[in-house]
Amino acid sequence: MIQKNIFIRVDSGSDVGLGHVMRCFAIAESINTMNFNVYFISKKIRGNIIKRIENDGYKVFHLNSKVLKSSKLDWKMDALETTKIIQRFKNEKNLLLVDNYELSKMWEMSLKSVVDKIIIIDDFSNRSHNCNLFIDQNLHTGKIDRNKKYSKNCKKLLGPKYALLRNEFAENRKNVKNRSGKINRILISFGGSDEKNQTLISLKAIKKLAEEKINVDVIVGEPNKNKTKIKKICSSMENLTYYQQPKNIAKIMKRADLAIGAGGIITWERCCLGLPSIVSIVSKNQEDMVNAVARKGCLINLGKAERLTSEDYLNAIKNLNPGKLVHMQKKCMKLVDGKGAERVAKQISLIAKR
Repeated sequence: MIQKNIFIRVDSGSDVGLGHVMRCFAIAESINTMNFNVYFISKKIRGNIIKRIENDGYKVFHLNSKVLKSSKLDWKMDALETTKIIQRFKNEKNLLLVDNYELSKMWEMSLKSVVDKIIIIDDFSNRSHNCNLFIDQNLHTGKIDRNKKYSKNCKKLLGPKYALLRNEFAENRKNVKNRSGKINRILISFGGSDEKNQTLISLKAIKKLAEEKINVDVIVGEPNKNKTKIKKICSSMENLTYYQQPKNIAKIMKRADLAIGAGGIITWERCCLGLPSIVSIVSKNQEDMVNAVARKGCLINLGKAERLTSEDYLNAIKNLNPGKLVHMQKKCMKLVDGKGAERVAKQISLIAKR
């Protein structure tokens, strides 16, 4: 019987964040049940979570030995090294999944000779692709023409129906409480690296709410440069709880009444669990998506993070009312059901048979 392999080319680190790996994790979990061998191919970038990938039982092929400061790369060299890895499995059925903003059509075409099918995850809309399956889980406002991004014959999986969430979110969704609209617990999470330092800024707003006895869970990623300072602040206030790269993030998220955070994949995690949120845009590729989700009534959009102060976060919290929060929960639950990764895995299995 011919072995079926899926190679996942994805990076993580301080400048690129952890979201790319997290959504690839979601596919890996689902595709693992369909008799595929899953392999990750990654560069060692400062702040990476390669060790976590390996601890979860996946083989990781490293494209470099020395840890790099940046995710910027030479696509030709990257393609050559990736090709060498996949060629070791030349008599097997090989699929390639790519989630990397640095790679595009030319890189993909250079890999065609060593793989049977190419699957692309891309929500940035800034480059073209040559692939068999294209995934963009984001909502868009209509300003972006996604048809320019991929070859005519590829199958497209578009929108939050295909939101790539790990199994823990679908499981925790099953017993999500109907929130009353009263804010007793807030979750603060700005992704893995929080390059715009929004965790510390939003914590200043929380300090001003101290008299209201609100419990706050603060989640930071390993690449966060300010994690020591954040941990110290959390230790100084009895209503704050600090978490670094927790494995049970869905469980923590589920018990919150309100979230403060960034756009990106965490938006779909919050929606899946019906969690209303106050959101700042921390990178250019989040802007269109956050605007679109705000129009659906699922979040409060504060705009670009670099323009925000603690007063902006404080006012946003104070301007919420119970009716608004209850309405947001319903909108969130309707938008994302937690089965996106399962749907994508089934489509990958189908194209592997062709």
